[in-house]
Amino acid sequence: MLDKYDYLVIGGGPGGTPVASALASAGKQVLLVEKGAGLGGTCLFEGCIPSKIFRESARRLRELQESGDFGLCMPTRDVHLDWSAIQERKQVILHLRSTGAIQRIRQNSSLDITLGSAMFLDNSHARITPNAEKPVDIEFKQAIIATGSKPFRPPIKGVEESCVVDSAQILEINHVPERLAIIGAGPIGVELGQVFHTFGSDVTLYEAGAHILAHADQELAERLQQQMTEEQIRIITDCHIKRICRTGSGVFVEYQTAAGQTAHHFADTVLLVTGRRPNTEGLGLENTAVKQTPHGIQVDEKLQTTEANIFALGDVVGQPMFAHWATAQGLALAKNLLGQPVPFPDADHNSAVIFSEPELAMAGLTEEQAQSRDIEYEVARYDYKRDARAQISNRAKGLLKILYESDSHRIIGIHVLVEGAGDLMGEAALAVTQGMTLEELACTIHPHPTLTESFSLAARSALQKR
Repeated sequence: MLDKYDYLVIGGGPGGTPVASALASAGKQVLLVEKGAGLGGTCLFEGCIPSKIFRESARRLRELQESGDFGLCMPTRDVHLDWSAIQERKQVILHLRSTGAIQRIRQNSSLDITLGSAMFLDNSHARITPNAEKPVDIEFKQAIIATGSKPFRPPIKGVEESCVVDSAQILEINHVPERLAIIGAGPIGVELGQVFHTFGSDVTLYEAGAHILAHADQELAERLQQQMTEEQIRIITDCHIKRICRTGSGVFVEYQTAAGQTAHHFADTVLLVTGRRPNTEGLGLENTAVKQTPHGIQVDEKLQTTEANIFALGDVVGQPMFAHWATAQGLALAKNLLGQPVPFPDADHNSAVIFSEPELAMAGLTEEQAQSRDIEYEVARYDYKRDARAQISNRAKGLLKILYESDSHRIIGIHVLVEGAGDLMGEAALAVTQGMTLEELACTIHPHPTLTESFSLAARSALQKR
């Protein structure tokens, strides 16, 4: 006799785990299947968390190197980097978070967890293959696909070389590369480029576009690019990678410049960060009516696929690909499936942080997006060169931009380039989501001296000029 479940949730990452927990907490019988080593998904094992562990070590290394600026006379600034200790610390944190998640989940008697794979047999049956065990078939009423995404390897000649790694493999590397070439200057490329530069790597970034961080505010991205260049990180934009050629202990990256010239650069490690693709292989979607597009599984505004009882969320349905976005989708989906209608997340209200140095964070629309929609807007600005907190921490390079509609003064976007920008995004997201006006932000009392008071200062300054 088949085991029967109300819900089958495939994928135990930041989207699948919350939706499974919410449904089980409401008394539904739920089976959560995760293909990886534990719960957490790409964010925990291959992305957000391990990369930020590296960044934290890099940040503390920079602070030691800059200690003289704060009147701290250290006997030497030649700090020894113990790479194995950094990797060991990473593993301890990942294990702690993953096992903690499983322990919390298993306290719910309505939720079963299987570490293994799931494949649809039709729209109400699936074959579950636990790791190292025989497969079993189950029956479900509804299913939710939250299998995330995987790194995309472009069809460049030479990408199969052993020294060419993706964003997951670089986090497991057993040494700091002497010469690191990074193909792709999106958030991952920029973050890891700065981290490994701080660790001592000679870093070169290659970007097909005109500047780094194509989807961020252009002005702030260009400011960050200029700073990275001043820090001796090579950034080659408007280029096309032609091939990667093995030579001795490393490779030559051959690329074509915007002027049509061919150039080469030597590296011992190449990091490919050219985007991610939805992870749908082996799901047996061909046995259902679920349709896919080049961007992912096709869903409507309520995350329902073209198979009425199957839903999908997170990276597997395409952009935006953020852990917090998948979580928001999962929680909204659970509420709606339980007969408690709530609005689904609106991409225009999404927030994000690029953990560069300094951090670049955003909530709502960029200027480019507002212009493409013919929105009449204005910008309130604040330069952190005059900010008390930024001066105290010696991180006064940065800019705040608040986009607001010209007529209503409703805030439609907030963009920040300053170290600590990530911690400002809670208020920024709230202001955008709730449709706060410039006047409301201006009269909000912020503590001093903090970075967050820049919001009200920028708003007041813009209102005084009107």
